[in-house]
Amino acid sequence: MKKTLCLFSLLFFLLLAGNVSAQNEKADKFWKTLQTYYFLHDKSLVNQTIDYLNAGVYDANVFELRFRAFYCALFGVDGKIKADFQSKLKKIKSAELQDMFETITNSNIDDIYTNAPETPDANEMLCYSYYATGDSRYIDRLLEKAKGNDERKDLDKYMIGANALWWLATLRDENILVKQYLEAKTADKAAEIALTSRAYDLKNIQLDVLADQKKKGIWK
Repeated sequence: MKKTLCLFSLLFFLLLAGNVSAQNEKADKFWKTLQTYYFLHDKSLVNQTIDYLNAGVYDANVFELRFRAFYCALFGVDGKIKADFQSKLKKIKSAELQDMFETITNSNIDDIYTNAPETPDANEMLCYSYYATGDSRYIDRLLEKAKGNDERKDLDKYMIGANALWWLATLRDENILVKQYLEAKTADKAAEIALTSRAYDLKNIQLDVLADQKKKGIWK
């Protein structure tokens, strides 16, 4: 009897692990579609998005900001995608998510950023707007925010700046187009750092700066 129960438990956990793995795969594939859309233009984008939402595997803490930044930017430059999404909106099972996308289709990207939080989350939003369009103005905004990396008094400003710099280095690694754009910014200090630093190293430098400032009693 005990052996039967152990076997049953093992099979249950294996099935559960397999299901979680499949969900993670689905999520990874979907976010990859978004992150490469600006140069691959995957035609299954709308259907993938609806399937992803209906599967309920998204992280509620991050997905809404990403979706707003990505789709509002995309809808602003591609009327066909916007019309396709609107025609399939009712296929989204969640009424709350339907309402969210209805709001997105009736917004413009400038409104989204006017109401965006003054936190590092807004940097990620800029990346997703870039993923949607390939528009360099979103890289320019990151470069502007990255100036805060030199800040040593205002902690929030430093955190936003350091995070923006990390994103620039990350984007540089992801695609040659970003690297080429940064290379053209010969007089921009943030562009130079993003080109010559690994994102991993920038994160460690950020931790060192935080620790040093706390030792000095400047940041609590």
